Amino acid sequence: MREERFAHFFGFFAAAFLAVFLGYPLVIIFVRSFQDSSELWSTLTNTYYYQRLGFTLYQALLSTFATVLLALPSAFLFARYDFWGKRVLRSLFLIPFVMPTVVVAIGFLALFGPRGLIPIDLRNTLLIIILAHVFYNFAIVVRMVSGYLEGLGNRLYEAAQMLGSSRLTTLMKITVPIALPAVLAAATLVFIFCFSSFGVILILTPEIRFRTLEVEIYQLSSRLLILSGAAYLVILQFLVISFFSLLYTRLQARLAVSFAYKERLVRQLKGRTRILVSSHFLLTSLLLLAPLVLLVVQTFWQNGDFGLQSFHYALEARRTIGFSSLQAASLNSLRFALISTVISLVVGFAFAYAVVRAGWTFLDSASLLPLSISAVTLGLAYLLAFPGLRSSVWGISLSHSIIAFPFVTRSILPALRSFPGSLIDAAQSLGASPLAILWRIELPLLLPAFVTAASFALAISMGEFAATLTLQNPKYATLPVAIFDRLSRPGMQNYGAALALACLLMLVTGLLIFVLERYSKTEF
Repeated sequence: MREERFAHFFGFFAAAFLAVFLGYPLVIIFVRSFQDSSELWSTLTNTYYYQRLGFTLYQALLSTFATVLLALPSAFLFARYDFWGKRVLRSLFLIPFVMPTVVVAIGFLALFGPRGLIPIDLRNTLLIIILAHVFYNFAIVVRMVSGYLEGLGNRLYEAAQMLGSSRLTTLMKITVPIALPAVLAAATLVFIFCFSSFGVILILTPEIRFRTLEVEIYQLSSRLLILSGAAYLVILQFLVISFFSLLYTRLQARLAVSFAYKERLVRQLKGRTRILVSSHFLLTSLLLLAPLVLLVVQTFWQNGDFGLQSFHYALEARRTIGFSSLQAASLNSLRFALISTVISLVVGFAFAYAVVRAGWTFLDSASLLPLSISAVTLGLAYLLAFPGLRSSVWGISLSHSIIAFPFVTRSILPALRSFPGSLIDAAQSLGASPLAILWRIELPLLLPAFVTAASFALAISMGEFAATLTLQNPKYATLPVAIFDRLSRPGMQNYGAALALACLLMLVTGLLIFVLERYSKTEF
């Protein structure tokens, strides 16, 4: 009985946190959207916003289709074959997904921008949006589809081979149909990320005709201060994302269907197959990582000379509203990352513990709710619900923790579910209290899961851009905001400073990625 009460405490805490820091701000948005009927009617009757909705859907669908189409070959090969360096390659493919959006955007500017290596300026084109989204979401399709197929083993393929089925027939009649639930789940998740894309659109395509709903919400709330109009667009965006989030959870549930064969059997690469598969992954890696590599090259190669000029520009840059100094931006990013990580770990663990130990299974789905809320929407919600937080470190820290804690929960859940129950029973029989069991047995054994969770939370906070920009206070400008500030100002020195800041942010995030991949065992 004591154990149940102790576990229920975590459930009440998790539910209260979600209600206060996500539910309440969203309710304020709904209420605010109907307060000013003139602004609401003006927004409802403005065909421009429906055009923005149409473009948002259009670019998200195209980006999703391109991502799935280009990533599926790699996913099938990962699932089908075992080869040297496979784990390292998985880590490399994860780098773009965890990279801050501002770093991804500036990497594409280094490749296809006005000063890019390739003499084709793709800025303010639909193509660069699609390319950036493919780059950013490639790993989602690869990891979800390959992980699902690897768990099924090779027995169906072996049976098809014995019956004389060709490789193409096996692919089309066995692999593709079996992988369909995972493909649809991955595509739905990619669509959600593309639909709510912000940093990529704002930096790579600043022209009005490329604005998405997310960018319009930011413009109305932070630039024009038309909060009722922004709140209405939030509701519209929330309905679309909620529909696809529900679809994603339904599809994800189908991935848990048990099969009679569970051996993780994969084939070794031999002969001509080894050459073809190696060539595929080499080419894919070069294309996928080219923007980040060129970002580093441009950072150290300015005006035909190799050196540290970009870092000098960043250190000597003039103070502006969005950038006080390199030191201040770096310290702000670290401060927000540490505070939000602590909050995320506490909240994410509370969700996971309540689900596994107290049977609060609805919190499993509830923990995914922040994924259906865009970061700009969250920033606007905090502006309306907690206006005083804008002038303190807690506004940005709490918004970062709301975005990050679902990843923490998904990192801790599998470890808790696989926890040996015999240890708990033995400790209880010896008279140990629930708190003693948690402190002396469960938390030490959960340490690797906490390392993974903390890496996720730190990386997300370091690179979070949309909510931070919406809640922006000059005193608390972070590295992503500083990068955007430098990019929005003319001159080679400002561009060089942005490159240096992006390179620094990429280095920190990259280190977190390798820690994450070293201990990674999540439910994503």
